[in-house]
Amino acid sequence: MSDLKAALEAYMRLLARQGAPAQVIDERRRILEQMLPWLDGVERSAEGFRVPCERLLQACAPDEQVLALTCTREFYYFWLGDTKKVVEITARSGFSVRNVRVWLETDWEGLLMRMESDGFSRFPPSLGLYLGKLFEDGMSEPDIHLRERLLKSLLYLLDGQPIQGDSFRMMVDAVLLHLREAELKNTFLLLVREYFYYWHQFPQAQARNAGQPAA
Repeated sequence: MSDLKAALEAYMRLLARQGAPAQVIDERRRILEQMLPWLDGVERSAEGFRVPCERLLQACAPDEQVLALTCTREFYYFWLGDTKKVVEITARSGFSVRNVRVWLETDWEGLLMRMESDGFSRFPPSLGLYLGKLFEDGMSEPDIHLRERLLKSLLYLLDGQPIQGDSFRMMVDAVLLHLREAELKNTFLLLVREYFYYWHQFPQAQARNAGQPAA
């Protein structure tokens, strides 16, 4: 267990250097400490990491599961001892320094129903631009409609979050936790990799203007 604890402390130190508040670090430590006994003696590989991750998700409260995914994704390379990968991720600001809680529904349809009951319609211009591209590329109407529903559920969860990469990653995780079919998960992952650049470059007007000086 000593090497696991050392890996955990290395991750905590990096978060502190990146500017994470003490509360963020304490919450992540608490979550990952649950996982350490399940990692003891496990083969250092993606497959070896998978089952302890699943056990951790099952042990977490519904509103902590997205945070648990963030923790495990970032801790993974410390657990592997892959310092080169840690440096690479750090260089591109790949570690998050804030904790976000998302209440999960039982499935994706439940998430869409919650969005509808909230009357949510604040979709950024990136959605229309991206769907228009799919139409111009010749994608069928049913396939476009599926992607529209997937992106709307993502944008619903992203509403109010900072326009930055860690927000997108965390809300992608949140949607994935609602999807049950492997094929639908794969479709969603391919979709969001392409859509990210639209979302980042074409946010809501108020987000675009937030950093501009007053005239």
